[in-house]
Amino acid sequence: MGRHEDARIALGDTADAVPLHFGDGPCGVTAQPGATVVPSSLNLAATFDADLAEAYGTLLGTESRAAGRNVLLAPGLDIARSPWAGRLGEALGEDPLLAGTLGGRITRAVQGCGVVSVLKHYPAYQGERHRTGEGPKALRTEARDAVVDERTLHEVYLEPFRRAVSAGAGGMLCNYNRVNGEYPSQSRTLQEIPRRLWGFQGFTVPDLVFAVRDARAALEAGLDLPHLLIEAPEELAPYAPRTPAMVDAAPDATLAAIGDHVRAAIAAVGPAAPDAALDATLIGAAAHLELAERLAIESTVLLRNDGTLPLPAGARIALVGGEELASRIVMGGAASVMLSPDRMATLGHALEAVGLPVVAAADGLPSLPAPPLRAGEGVTLRCELVDSAGARAMSLDEAVLPADAADAAAPWEATLTATLPPSDARAVVAVEFAGEVELLLDGEPFGRGFRDASPLLGGPHYVLSAVLPAADRARTLTVRYRTGSAFITPTVGLEPHLSLGLVPLDDAIESAAEAAATADVAVVVVGRPTGGGMDAEDLALPAGQAELVEAVAATGTPVAVVTHGSGPIDMPWRARVAAILHTGYGGERLPEALARMLTGASEPGGRLPLTWPDGTPALAPQPWEEKERVVYAEGVDVGYRGYERTGLTPAYWFGHGLGYADTRIVEARPADGAVAAVLACGPDRGGKAVVQLYARQAPGETLKLVGFEAVRLAAGERRTVEVAVDRGALATWDGSALVPPSGQYDVRVGLSRGDLGAAIEVRLDPGA
Repeated sequence: MGRHEDARIALGDTADAVPLHFGDGPCGVTAQPGATVVPSSLNLAATFDADLAEAYGTLLGTESRAAGRNVLLAPGLDIARSPWAGRLGEALGEDPLLAGTLGGRITRAVQGCGVVSVLKHYPAYQGERHRTGEGPKALRTEARDAVVDERTLHEVYLEPFRRAVSAGAGGMLCNYNRVNGEYPSQSRTLQEIPRRLWGFQGFTVPDLVFAVRDARAALEAGLDLPHLLIEAPEELAPYAPRTPAMVDAAPDATLAAIGDHVRAAIAAVGPAAPDAALDATLIGAAAHLELAERLAIESTVLLRNDGTLPLPAGARIALVGGEELASRIVMGGAASVMLSPDRMATLGHALEAVGLPVVAAADGLPSLPAPPLRAGEGVTLRCELVDSAGARAMSLDEAVLPADAADAAAPWEATLTATLPPSDARAVVAVEFAGEVELLLDGEPFGRGFRDASPLLGGPHYVLSAVLPAADRARTLTVRYRTGSAFITPTVGLEPHLSLGLVPLDDAIESAAEAAATADVAVVVVGRPTGGGMDAEDLALPAGQAELVEAVAATGTPVAVVTHGSGPIDMPWRARVAAILHTGYGGERLPEALARMLTGASEPGGRLPLTWPDGTPALAPQPWEEKERVVYAEGVDVGYRGYERTGLTPAYWFGHGLGYADTRIVEARPADGAVAAVLACGPDRGGKAVVQLYARQAPGETLKLVGFEAVRLAAGERRTVEVAVDRGALATWDGSALVPPSGQYDVRVGLSRGDLGAAIEVRLDPGA
């Protein structure tokens, strides 16, 4: 062992001592051809099923190991504080007990496959806005500071990490943003919490490039590895690298601790993975694809159903937007998994295969980059660019700003102006970009957004869109652009850029309505791509999609809307459609799974792991209003607890989800630190119920989830299920430790946070 070996490990050279082969996660094995594209982590959370979480982790661990990797950056344990956050799909929802329970089972399964589970993003990582600051690498500004009180930090944001450490996690990845003024990689307090309070024995590592701003401070604080040990171009090297001189000056005890932490993580999972050829029998194995389909079914949430679903055999389908689905099954950003088109079915073919003939189809409004607007036929384009060389005009034949138009070593801005001729039809303005933009129509604000990149290392493009109304006069469309937070890494295709296009809207709506009029049922696919490197501008569907749903519903044909994407969606049209199925990011077997659910061969089994607002979220303000600093003023009242605190009624509560079976809780009673719930299933068919317990001790506290159990009942079955009250979920922070619960608790039992029965008094004794 010795100082020399420990010093090499501290510099990230682990090849001889403890070979580490990193792979990214947490929604599959990234950058691996043939890997199974499983539903996203948030989809998994929607199952409310700990056994499925273990199966999910086993799949990730098995394919990681088969790919020659023995370290996986998974699971993601970020609590969903904001409905606008772009990376909601990478984590496990808004509740610490749900996230911690499922995350712990994933962790245990991954580690059991001989792969180190690295938890991310530690701690209180909540959004993409200013997460790494902005500007070129050498000039990058400070990252956003999350200001969170100590109680909230421990009871909400650290709790999932604590549970996953208890499950055996071998690693912890520190995030980009500051927490109470300190970067987690450089905070002695945050580095010590897992070791001092939870018994963590593994290693800590920073996120890519910008997570360490002062390498010496990070070493002194206790950060083990200096950077992610992945093959990457020099442009992705750390902003502030750890140097041999820093390591040489470090005390023996500091280096010995680093060596011990890395060796302990590897010892817990066995020998390092070999640099062998891929095991083709395990990558994308048939059993893994079957599990992906089951997960898609168990995680799809039936939000609304007027009885139209399931569909009768032979029902004639009008499919609107279905061809887009194949590119919308995986989220964007670093968590994206490579698609294998040769083994993916289209939704149309999947419907035909289960006896639902597609008699008409329409493209809908794909969330894809539009062809650039070109000068001519009444369109004029002009651009002014301002960079380190000053201001200058540019001549454009098409509405595209080339990345090499400006000096990339410094921030730059541009104003792109398009004069448009009169038009009697509406269009969708589609802007694809990396950086920050503001849209103006005749000088009035029209939309805005930011993107670190688009796409970011895989997954869908992040298109900003707005509806351009018809007009009998010429108009001026202006795009104000600045590089802002754009990543500049040309070797992996990340550069500032902007492209402006127009997509006809009225033609798409007319085509969809015509298709619906010929069918028994219209299946309309809509959604909003999100992922790493962006936050949603609002909760609306991309421009034009809501109008399309309304137009199809107005035909009188029953409409089943299929939504994709991770975050909540505004649905002002929800009362005018027959059914809504939210598929999240459903993985490569979603078309087959969706076809089975529409016929009733399978029941949608998902329950919302996020509360869906009805227009106004309980949490404000929006990300645009919080840039350099965000205060977690709501404290512990995150998610559904915030709705109780503010008195707002959401569109759909946390835990909500319908099924095809008639499952009910007909009785509930206390049972020695648990609740015994009597479930009954109607006689027509079996189905799933998720029993949920919520509790508080003192009046005025908000109810919190303290237990859950996914139960599958046969038709006509009556069963008593005991659901334990999780003592850790009721523990409170006293300033130095989590204090176990003691005394009488008001416990409510139901099938969602919005469907709770009478109070049940449950006594919890100290030390029980």
